[in-house]
Amino acid sequence: MSKKIILFLVGLVLFSSYNLAYAGLVINEIMYDLEDADTGREWVEIYNNSDTAVDVSAFKFFEANTNHGLTLVEGDANIGAYGYAVIVSDSEKFKIDWPNFPGTIFDSSFSLSNDGEALAIKDESLNIVDEYTYSSSQGANGDGNSLQKISGSWSVATSTPGIANETVLPPSPPPIVPNNSEGSSGGGGSSPNVTENKTKAEIPKIKTKIITKTIAFVGVPVSFEALAFGYNGEKLFSGKYFWNFGDGDSVELKGSDINNQKFTHTYFYPGEYVVNLEYYTNHYGDVPDASDKVIIKVVSADILISGVGDEKDFFIELSNNTNYDADISKWILSSDKKSFVLPKNTIIGSKKKIIISPKITNFSILDKETLKLMNSQGNKIFDYQSPIAPVVTILPTKTADEIIVQPKISASENSKVVEPLGIAPAPADQIPVENLPALAIQSDIVKNEWNATIIVYFVSIIFIGASASAVYFLRRKKVVSNAGDDFNILDE
Repeated sequence: MSKKIILFLVGLVLFSSYNLAYAGLVINEIMYDLEDADTGREWVEIYNNSDTAVDVSAFKFFEANTNHGLTLVEGDANIGAYGYAVIVSDSEKFKIDWPNFPGTIFDSSFSLSNDGEALAIKDESLNIVDEYTYSSSQGANGDGNSLQKISGSWSVATSTPGIANETVLPPSPPPIVPNNSEGSSGGGGSSPNVTENKTKAEIPKIKTKIITKTIAFVGVPVSFEALAFGYNGEKLFSGKYFWNFGDGDSVELKGSDINNQKFTHTYFYPGEYVVNLEYYTNHYGDVPDASDKVIIKVVSADILISGVGDEKDFFIELSNNTNYDADISKWILSSDKKSFVLPKNTIIGSKKKIIISPKITNFSILDKETLKLMNSQGNKIFDYQSPIAPVVTILPTKTADEIIVQPKISASENSKVVEPLGIAPAPADQIPVENLPALAIQSDIVKNEWNATIIVYFVSIIFIGASASAVYFLRRKKVVSNAGDDFNILDE
């Protein structure tokens, strides 16, 4: 009997210590509905309300019935005692909204509902550490405020990511009532002590917004869209947009073009580009009525066909070797005989792969020799029949959507040309293809010069020999003629 009691007590201690390890980690603030377009700008703050650091690198953020992974962007995955961290849906947009945020940032793939939903933080074993279900009826819907856990209950307050939540909303100061005789008398006038709190109204203004993804790949077109809103928040359909893409290219849309706000732009080199948008209500205006900007991070495209099956099961394996999730919606797997378009919202996680069955693509082993991967614009990303890594140079053109690819080939006899998209340094033993014709021409010239020299040499010898022979015969004829002149014929 004593053994059972001991085992029970040990189990109770272990279970209690497990729960206590994460007892202090809570969902502390929710920003689910921002002013204007909120795509990619939503975030959730978590707080470690304990005196022990908690490592959340393997934790999951549960939203929309999905366990989302956490990717550390800034800070430390160990949230210190009484420390904060934010989980964001787009770290670049979060930095634009909160440029001075100094704390820990985790990136995750989610989109909070503006109506409300259940959220949870789960540990590496998918045990719920903390959970909360919010609703738009609580407030903080599109007014710049957030839902915050204050003294154990949820309230609406000014957003405070990474710092202690507001205890109360600061009240508006009472209006100053002038001191006059009427107010101080006991007459029937209104009392000066009766005041009315008024919230300072925001000054109406015209606004514009850039809608795009903040991560792009070299040579892959990026979709852009512009929206403009009037003084009352109504959408505007006239005026003029001016785009500056930060890479030396720009475009102006006005008149009928303004209703076709969606278009694409292609970046040809890795880097961070600041995209600026200006909106003018007047087509001929010089001063913008509203502006917006966003930072686009462009990385080399390292997405490839990493493997295929055999004649019995010709699956196709696609790998993403970049540090970012890759949206390959509408990308194309193609051969000389057939093609397959990847459906909308097809995403490969960072350093992950997907395997597609031949029952879906209808590809067979006969397609292996000509199998390639193309983006949604039909530009070749990877050719499976190349055994070496892609080494290409992408040259910009005046048209943003046009791409010129100059492949480089290896000097090795067994290597083949690869035409995937991206930029990589050329190995020392590779010769640029653009130099090969020049080498061939130079070689022909040397050969032709050598042949010409030989011909001239032989012609010279023949000419000299013929000349010498002619001189010789002429001199001999003259000698014979002179010898006859030494004799006189005498008549007898």
